[in-house]
Amino acid sequence: MPDTPAATAVAALVMDTPVTVATRLLTRHENVVLYGPPGTGKSRAAKLVADGWRIEYGDDSVINTTFHPSYSYEDFVEGFRPDPEDPSKFRLTDGVLFKAADRAKAGPTLLVIDEINRADVAKVFGELITYIEADKRDTDFTTAQRPDEPRDIPSELYVIGTMNTADKSISLLDVALRRRFKFVECPPDPTAFVTATEWKASAFGIDLGDLLTAINDALLRADIGRDRLVGQALLSIDSAADDSDLFDRLRYDVYPLVEEYLFGDAARMADVLPGLVDQHGGLDPQGLTVEILRSWLPGRVESPGIEADSHDDVASDA
Repeated sequence: MPDTPAATAVAALVMDTPVTVATRLLTRHENVVLYGPPGTGKSRAAKLVADGWRIEYGDDSVINTTFHPSYSYEDFVEGFRPDPEDPSKFRLTDGVLFKAADRAKAGPTLLVIDEINRADVAKVFGELITYIEADKRDTDFTTAQRPDEPRDIPSELYVIGTMNTADKSISLLDVALRRRFKFVECPPDPTAFVTATEWKASAFGIDLGDLLTAINDALLRADIGRDRLVGQALLSIDSAADDSDLFDRLRYDVYPLVEEYLFGDAARMADVLPGLVDQHGGLDPQGLTVEILRSWLPGRVESPGIEADSHDDVASDA
């Protein structure tokens, strides 16, 4: 490709990954969410962003937290907690966000929020949802508990979150959160099996990227949306492991997810995972063979005479 500005732009787009995009957007917009189905590397991407941040700004420049259904405003912003010196008394204590904001006054600080959509975001952020917005940074405000003490969210505080879209789609997120964050999609990545040297690229001669694509295509045909597909990590096999680990991945990682997506509908599950599902929609631990697995791939037709309980030598050892 000629070395022209257009060619350079195209090359940059080709090289874009969730990590590079998130890092770029953080420096421009300060708030980013990595989102996608289970196993698509959202937490790994956030960790890589954080690792780069620590290299640039020091080990103390990153603060981590994880949201969950019981996570509250008191945990995140501020709340009354037992006094360490006198547990019979309570004192107003800064939460994770205010601690990160104080640290950001000394230099760029990254707040990593895993599973950002698992909490009630509107309640957790409270009035702070306004002041994390880029054009509201460094603006004084007060909280209900400290009406006489001005606070602010420094422009040197950056926030990156991860979001599992199988739990909640972006369309169901609080509008205020959507407006204040840039959202970077982490879709299933069939190329990961080649680029991740710690993973096998194939098993039993089956390209794992092609297998991932075949499973997700089957889910889409079953009217499952892009928010609920299967990520590459669910088919990952350690490069030093035996190929038979693929059967465990399919039985104990992929099957439960597909069962959840399809509400246990036996016929639809069998269409997505033929040979792995019995007539009642349950897991058939003996039904899947390498030959049936190969039949999942595009352009292949299941060989006549293959029964659900048939086995080849490799499968029977799995």
